[in-house]
Amino acid sequence: MRIFFVAVTALGFVLSSCKNTQIAYKHYGPVAVDSTQALSLDQMLVALKANPTNDIFTFAAPLVGVCQSAGCWVNVQSSNGDLIRVRFKDHFLVPPSTEISSVAYFHGRAYYDTLSIELQKHFLEDAKAPQSKIDQITAPKIELNFEADGVWVKKSSSKPNK
Repeated sequence: MRIFFVAVTALGFVLSSCKNTQIAYKHYGPVAVDSTQALSLDQMLVALKANPTNDIFTFAAPLVGVCQSAGCWVNVQSSNGDLIRVRFKDHFLVPPSTEISSVAYFHGRAYYDTLSIELQKHFLEDAKAPQSKIDQITAPKIELNFEADGVWVKKSSSKPNK
């Protein structure tokens, strides 16, 4: 009987110490994102450079910036340090409280865009950048953007389940 009690107690400790480390994700946008088809951001950039007419991708990347005003854009960063702004088709929003470094899966279209001085300043204001940085914007610039029609992102409040 004593062995039975010790075995049951040990099993209880083992089971109670196990945690479900599955991360909770939330989907945004009209298109479901298939994370099994996702490239890394760097792989996507190589594929786009090799064939610019093939501009529809699913890729994964950690977030390095989120619009703090409305969640209307996020930034991701390639391994060479280039920032890529992801905007959302039909203006669906990712919550501004989404944690930086959260891994997100995106589906949509990569494209180059000329950003006016006003739009660049607007983006910096959304990001709560200091006025000194905003004042440095003096010319339009061309940058790679991504228009997502679906995003799968880690929930801000996700915690391991017991």
